[in-house]
Amino acid sequence: MTPESHLPEWQQKFNQFCENWLYAFLVAMVIRHFCLEAFQIPTASMEPMLYGDAALLKRDQVVVDKLTPRFTGVHRWDVTVFQYPRPEVEEGGDGRPALSADGHRLDVPLLRPLFCRNFVKRAIVLPGDVFYISGGNLYLRQDDGSFACATKPNKVQEAVWLPIYRHQEQEGYLPWSSGVSAQGEALRITTTVSAPAVFTQPLRNLYLKPGPVRVAPLLTSETDVGATVEASLTKPVFSYGGRLGNLWDLDQWRLRRVTTRDLDSGSHGAVMNPLMNEFVTDSRWKFRLTETSGAPALRLDLGNKASCAVTFTHDAWQVTIDNQQVGTGPRASTAEVAFGRCDDVVSLRLDGIEVFRQVVPACDGSLHRPRWSWIGDGAATVTGATLERDLHYTARGFLANEGADKAAVEAGLRAGGLDDLSRDRAADQVFRIGFLREQMRWQEKDRLTAAQRVDRWGISPETAITAPPGCYLLLGDNSPFSLDSRMWGWVPEENLRGRALAVMFPPARWRIIR
Repeated sequence: MTPESHLPEWQQKFNQFCENWLYAFLVAMVIRHFCLEAFQIPTASMEPMLYGDAALLKRDQVVVDKLTPRFTGVHRWDVTVFQYPRPEVEEGGDGRPALSADGHRLDVPLLRPLFCRNFVKRAIVLPGDVFYISGGNLYLRQDDGSFACATKPNKVQEAVWLPIYRHQEQEGYLPWSSGVSAQGEALRITTTVSAPAVFTQPLRNLYLKPGPVRVAPLLTSETDVGATVEASLTKPVFSYGGRLGNLWDLDQWRLRRVTTRDLDSGSHGAVMNPLMNEFVTDSRWKFRLTETSGAPALRLDLGNKASCAVTFTHDAWQVTIDNQQVGTGPRASTAEVAFGRCDDVVSLRLDGIEVFRQVVPACDGSLHRPRWSWIGDGAATVTGATLERDLHYTARGFLANEGADKAAVEAGLRAGGLDDLSRDRAADQVFRIGFLREQMRWQEKDRLTAAQRVDRWGISPETAITAPPGCYLLLGDNSPFSLDSRMWGWVPEENLRGRALAVMFPPARWRIIR
């Protein structure tokens, strides 16, 4: 007989019920702490891979593997959840610097403990790496001392390609010069040597979540809220005050997000255009080639510095780089084509099989503006024409000169009139700018000149940075509007929580995270 056998039957069942739930709770806590845990995506910094929004059904909730990284570590390109590395206290559900502008600690044991916010970014620099970031790409030092662009694994690369144009996505939108006409789902391209068909949509580092966008003419005052229109990257044309506009024309229109709380602010609206105005070199075309005559060629020019092209005849292809033939081969009468440049590699895929690949010298699209066109004497008919671009890391934080930002914040502090929260955040920003250069230069702040405390760093082999032991550089995919390591430096290994595996909510967004 058991000790409980003398109890009434109802009490025995109740005790068993409580024991089962207690065991289940303990198992769940063990799993949550050591194995798997769910996290909400708080901001838009990882869009479009992960959506962050204030609304429940508009933000992603992900499941995070906390066990495997304990044994294997975090790998390059992993989407990683971690605790924000700067000390904060909670303020209205958000974070506030734990050190006031007057130098007093604001945290109080038990009563107001340090606030640990969880962030999610992509790990791109690992401990011991020597790196720099230029033209939106990451460069790592090799064993022979040279630097090479870090190429992403194929699964990651396919997941981060971002469509920026699809034929027929927006009715009547045909951003081509003469020589290209729409025939239903097909594009008919007819070119001559003297009259190429140029793709006129600028290849900027533009990202906007599909949905409402606030637009206003660029020359109007920043206080002009403009009009709200429905638009997206592949549906960029809108009507404003009786005239047509285009999201990609950042020289004419000022854009603001209205669908995500961290981007729906006056400060972001003021800087959105400059941050997204960098030009990207990494892009590719995908289409089905259904008909050719003559020898039409699809070409990417990077100013007058570099070019790559693929020429199609009725049964063959030929790749040229800087006007030199570097590859040729047969093709089927119709083929799925993917051709472009990414991570300093030019590649061609036919029906999903890579038939050509060659490393090319680095090139900065902001210095040598990219342009796609169809050239040569010939004609081609393609269907499903889609242009995609790669991740592009914007020059912010230590990658940019923050002297003007620091001077403006210091002027605001001297002017006074700020509430305590605004004053603490402004003082933290001033401190962070100098401390960031101290971290990246491996020098004490007192040894840096005034210019060195705000200037650009980690942008060339001469300014390359060495990652300290146990420290990671984590960046957001939505680079123009990601608060990440460019602004606050290294993330210690002990702050890493795990690797994001999959989106589990909302159901319409279920997906494996790459």
